Amino acid sequence: MMIRKNGYFIALCGGLILSFDTVIIRAIDLPMMQVTFWRSLSMALPMLLWMLFNMLRSKQINYLKIKSNKSFALAAVFYGLSSVLFPVSAMSTSIANMLFIIATAPLWAAIFAWFFLSEKIHPVTLITFIFSIFGILTVLGGVDNLTMDSLRLGDVTAIATAMSMAAAFVVGRQSKADLSLAPSFGSILATVCLFVVYDIDFNINISQFALIILEGSIVVFLALSLIAKASRLISPPHLGLFLLLESVLAPIWIWLTYGDVPSEGTIYGGIVILLSIITNSAYFIKKKEINKGH
Repeated sequence: MMIRKNGYFIALCGGLILSFDTVIIRAIDLPMMQVTFWRSLSMALPMLLWMLFNMLRSKQINYLKIKSNKSFALAAVFYGLSSVLFPVSAMSTSIANMLFIIATAPLWAAIFAWFFLSEKIHPVTLITFIFSIFGILTVLGGVDNLTMDSLRLGDVTAIATAMSMAAAFVVGRQSKADLSLAPSFGSILATVCLFVVYDIDFNINISQFALIILEGSIVVFLALSLIAKASRLISPPHLGLFLLLESVLAPIWIWLTYGDVPSEGTIYGGIVILLSIITNSAYFIKKKEINKGH
């Protein structure tokens, strides 16, 4: 019972921290692939420092054993993909499009969990997802712009981001292992691939460097580590719902930072999403308590 509560709390913290991701990406002000590379590198930095610290202490590093675990390696690949795809989407399409599409992560998580783990989609979770989508539609004021004519790189990468995150949740749930370092290791893989494929400009100013460290090494690293840790404690569809917090809170942070005033739809839709997430979590915590009591 306490484990499940901890899982929801950890996922909540991860979702809240991740909601600052978009506003910092916008502030870095670099070309798309430059942001993607530096973001991935800064996400990998904590893992690299941990490895170096163990080497300097002449301590046997157990990470090779961890990486030999298939679940860890698979989760790292999915988190690495998402670390590349998210900033590409954020800089290739409207924030509204991106946040709406990524909000489908809980649905993908439920589908993947049903297909690979034989986990049934609980009616309450399905209803929660429907209400959450309604909230997102309210935030966006409709999705008339999400047509085949407007489908482009940013929208496709947003879908791939949602699916990658959902797949990582399912892997974490299936393995039951602590995969909190998987996002950071996945970022190492992404950094190497981006360095090989693209001509990276290392000439950045101090303010951009500070924002890059804040974005990758603190905000995203901490958020994804918490989410990865929660993936073994709660079901993938429930975990995916916490990603919807970014769809609600990111417009608010952008408003406070850049002066883009949120609409009434953002406020009302945000309330619907938050209430949906809280109700879903409370229902399953209470259900667990009742079952335990009997």
